[in-house]
Amino acid sequence: MASEFTRLTLPSVAGYHATAAAGSAGLTTQRTRRKGLGLAGLSAVAFAAMTLLVRMLSDQGFTALQIMAWRSIVQTLAATATCLAMGVRPLHVTGWKTFRWVLVRAVCGGLGHLLYYAALGGLPMGVATVLFFTNPLWTALVASRALGEAFDRRAQRLSLACLAGIALVVVPSSPLVLLLGVGACVWSLAALLGALSVAVAYVSIRLAGRSVHPMVHVVYFGIVGAAGSAAVSLGVVGEAWRWPDKSVDAWMMVGGVGVMAFVAQYLMNWGLQLASAGPVVMMRNIDIVISFVLDAVLYQTVPSLASSVGAAVITFCVISMGASG
Repeated sequence: MASEFTRLTLPSVAGYHATAAAGSAGLTTQRTRRKGLGLAGLSAVAFAAMTLLVRMLSDQGFTALQIMAWRSIVQTLAATATCLAMGVRPLHVTGWKTFRWVLVRAVCGGLGHLLYYAALGGLPMGVATVLFFTNPLWTALVASRALGEAFDRRAQRLSLACLAGIALVVVPSSPLVLLLGVGACVWSLAALLGALSVAVAYVSIRLAGRSVHPMVHVVYFGIVGAAGSAAVSLGVVGEAWRWPDKSVDAWMMVGGVGVMAFVAQYLMNWGLQLASAGPVVMMRNIDIVISFVLDAVLYQTVPSLASSVGAAVITFCVISMGASG
């Protein structure tokens, strides 16, 4: 079992490029698509673990920009070391046409998260989160235009139902009138632009193609994320740089955020190369349900009926989208 998991998540360079060549030749099978969706599901688990660690660091006084900077630094180091261990050149991209999409993926991914963090500073967490997690819908729409991927009425209905489920999970007690306030409009727009930016980043992975190893995407995202968030934190916002406390636990939390981000990014990037962008990103929403459960178990948050129904709706939509992918 362990060897099968290792083969699935850390393939040899030859094995990866054999799969890439088959996909480029139009030989992608249903099994390959299911594998891509499975990788996206594992990515969601890693993202949920990262979210829990981010919450713990926030409780210790780290700002969102500082957390992202530390996360990106650790992610870059981990991805670079893994590339070298696998025999993959960390920054290797063939040709400007491919490199530009790798760069777009890194910049848009980093920008999307920065806009999301900004929205979290001006909106209730539930409202900002539900707006940011409209990115599956934007991804499907962008992919239908840029990649010609199908986005039929069934996919549209499932996407809207999933977003309704997300709303039930994260904002069961928040009045929607909050979105109508003048002050909230700017931050709401920031969250939506963040969602759209992340959607462009996801589609850029598909446009870059399978010649780019997924780990290379992780390296570039980490570099851009570290440089961008540190620059904004120190140069624009003027925050005092925060170091972890002199304890093993503090450094483990900082390292854990980066490692979980590294694992999640890698699995998500590979999943997007194996299956259609819409269903893969819909699978990503599993992490909301996981976070919802962790919050209930670890922080004794009593789930409401609306939250429970929302979790069930998300699960149903994820399974249905996966079956149609």
